[in-house]
Amino acid sequence: MKRATFALVGWALLAWACSGSSSLPQPRILSVEPDTLLVNEKDESLTVRFEARYAVSVDYGEEKVNTRVTATGTVWVDEKEAAVTHFDPSGVVVVTVPRGLGAGAHAVKLRLDDGREAENEGTLTLKPPGKDKEADPEEEWDAGVLIAFDAGGDDAEVDAGSMEDAGTPGDAGADPDAPILAGDITGFTFDAIEGARTSRLSFTITVRAEGPRAAHFDGSVELTSSRGKVTPTKIGPCDNGVCAAIVTVDATEGPVQLSALDSYGVGGTSNSFMLNHYQ
Repeated sequence: MKRATFALVGWALLAWACSGSSSLPQPRILSVEPDTLLVNEKDESLTVRFEARYAVSVDYGEEKVNTRVTATGTVWVDEKEAAVTHFDPSGVVVVTVPRGLGAGAHAVKLRLDDGREAENEGTLTLKPPGKDKEADPEEEWDAGVLIAFDAGGDDAEVDAGSMEDAGTPGDAGADPDAPILAGDITGFTFDAIEGARTSRLSFTITVRAEGPRAAHFDGSVELTSSRGKVTPTKIGPCDNGVCAAIVTVDATEGPVQLSALDSYGVGGTSNSFMLNHYQ
């Protein structure tokens, strides 16, 4: 299916080349994933999907059309250039979010190597750490009121404040905002990577955390490949323990497995899938 799609793109490019136009249209940013991150989160990856047309070369003597695209480009967040870890001219670029950006909405700009640009205003939002964590003043005040008004006798104090009446800290479950500690995540599983994939062409993977606090995991995991190189080498942040990402594997033809590893050394491995040679 991917080869068929690329062929259609190639014919579209040829049609454009034969139209006689002296300029190519500007590229267009389709999406930015994820669209919300924490301020100055270290080495966070951003995937920008875009569409663009490119010039093609025609050898009239050989009667051949070269539709292979070797274009590159850069991505900017406001006025800061992001480090490109993967660029697929068919419409996917993966970058590392630059440090030093403040909280709020930021513009994302794509600049191709031929000078054409596309910019989406306010498409990436950065939030300060802990912004979504709010204390519950009612809960704290209620506990104090019960003790203050019931005080005056030992029985009243026991009725209002004993652990048996109030419940243990574990009754309500772990705090979702509490840091993930060793033992909270016991492993990672990959959704099945079905069918054969092609070297250096992107595809989507989904990695799921396992363990008592799997649903609270919002960190990142390191990716490695059993052969060759996988890009990007780090994916995240995960959402409720689920990490979805677009990756490429650059390796020779044959079976490949991907592995994920968190900061505590807990990991998991995908199923073995066949990697075809890039045509």
